[in-house]
Amino acid sequence: MPESRVLRALIVGSILALFIGFTSVDYTVSRGDTLGRIAQEHAVSLADLIAENDITNPNLIYPGQVLRIPGQGGAPDVIHIVSRGETLGRIAEQYQTSVGKLIEINSIANPNLILIGQQLVITGSTGSTVSSSGSSSSGGSSSSGRSGRSHVVQRGESLDGIASKYSGVSPKGIATANGILNGTIYAGTRLFLDGPGHVSSGSAGELSYTVQRGDRLGDIAAAHDMTITRLAEVNKIPNPNLIRSGQTLVIPTGSVWVCPVKGASYFNDWGFPRGGGTRYHEGNDLFTSSGTPVRAPVSGRIEFLTGTVGGLQFRLYGDDGVKYIGSHMSEFGKDGKVRAGDVIGYVGNTGNAVGTRPHLHFGIYKNDVVYNPYPTLRKFGC
Repeated sequence: MPESRVLRALIVGSILALFIGFTSVDYTVSRGDTLGRIAQEHAVSLADLIAENDITNPNLIYPGQVLRIPGQGGAPDVIHIVSRGETLGRIAEQYQTSVGKLIEINSIANPNLILIGQQLVITGSTGSTVSSSGSSSSGGSSSSGRSGRSHVVQRGESLDGIASKYSGVSPKGIATANGILNGTIYAGTRLFLDGPGHVSSGSAGELSYTVQRGDRLGDIAAAHDMTITRLAEVNKIPNPNLIRSGQTLVIPTGSVWVCPVKGASYFNDWGFPRGGGTRYHEGNDLFTSSGTPVRAPVSGRIEFLTGTVGGLQFRLYGDDGVKYIGSHMSEFGKDGKVRAGDVIGYVGNTGNAVGTRPHLHFGIYKNDVVYNPYPTLRKFGC
């Protein structure tokens, strides 16, 4: 090989090595690490970290595991030359950025005055942000009861920083509207800038309990703070010493809320991008084994639907005034009038979840406003 070609090959190899070194690094998981903490420390989005390492369960990493950290260099600046008829709003939408960012980067004194042939610097953001009109350029839908204003989190942003960019917005208001409990946010997620929050309190009435091997009526009654006599009376049990495994008991309650999938693993994936960034996750995914029972969180009325996106899906119109939706089930359970704890389906991966790890997409709606289920799930120890 000629000496000049060898030199060129060495230079190219060195550049590639430097590029790889700058765009991704290895990280060895330590005891106590979580994916969320690792993503924060390396200023990458949790979604990118999951995708880079093909992780099916974000709650399951182990000490000694080696993770690839996606590149952090960001996209290079792009120059846009203004054409006849263009506006800052249209240009911002084209590049999925905000009018405010274009004004700041290019030191524009009058946003209504840009010139044909003028060069604008577009600082790269492949995620969508909120335009100055307050509507999301990502195409994400807004829900009733909210102003429609939303923001797609960029790397390094905090609730304080986001709130400071908008009039009448506070960090606490953003946290309430999105069910954020500890101030942690992830790059790439969409957050509503304002609106109500909701944490379910449960429904009054009755709870279903399935007798397990070794159960005694006295123990069940004590666990639910009632007398054996009352429990036997409600269930028409002539002999309190004789109950059988698998028997379903009705337990009168005050207020009750049952975890829809017992023992599922989940994290706060509210607002994560879906469908190439054209829509966003309005719920939490509860991961567990296929066929695991899905239970009604409250008493109410169940309807079943089948679709190409949600697959086998339930809608529970709760006696607490809340609508609960669960998608991707493998099989339907009890429908019509149900009690809290009744089996209404089984976990699967139907609809557009085919090929993914089995899970239940779980959503909460009240008065046609969508809420993050995460605070409710955490409140009841799910």
